[in-house]
Amino acid sequence: MDDPLRGPRPSPIPSPPALRGEMRQACPALDAGADGGTPQASTSPPKPRRSHRRFIALAALVVIFDQITKVILRETLDLGDREWLAEFFAFSHIANDGGAFGVFGGQNTVLAVSAVVAIGVVAIYYFFPPMDHWLIRSGLGLILGGAIGNLLDRIYQGHVTDFIDFIHFPAFNVADAAINVGVAAIVIALLFSDFLKRNPRSP
Repeated sequence: MDDPLRGPRPSPIPSPPALRGEMRQACPALDAGADGGTPQASTSPPKPRRSHRRFIALAALVVIFDQITKVILRETLDLGDREWLAEFFAFSHIANDGGAFGVFGGQNTVLAVSAVVAIGVVAIYYFFPPMDHWLIRSGLGLILGGAIGNLLDRIYQGHVTDFIDFIHFPAFNVADAAINVGVAAIVIALLFSDFLKRNPRSP
């Protein structure tokens, strides 16, 4: 009841404008939404930016190591020669005008064009991956380095130099090995995609 001498008593319940001001002080994120503006974004941590340095470095290391080993082999052994290191393993100087492990012999030009296409596919797959994980990026880096290494051979030698020679197995080189390891890494990543999606960042 109002006191006739002191005037009306203040209401213990705050008015809607006052209540709205208290809510703004308690939760500033609601301020923009209350006035019809755009609500503030959530405070979840931003997704870390992916670094391309490891991908490029891995591909470059494969190319450099592949080309160095081939130069040493060509300087050490004449074409067709073989240096046995064990009963089952040797370094052999083989000019391969086909694909990996000697398939599609005599198709150097076609295989060179195919290598360029493969490099483009790897680049597209890297920048627009169905699943982003360090294992897939590593596999793509190995494939890219191997494809470039063999492509350089086809351009400057007219064939690919193979030298890693196991008995009862076609000879190959560092680039071939990198490509196969890269493909295996991607297959493993896709087979275990559910687990890897929970651990997307590189160690």
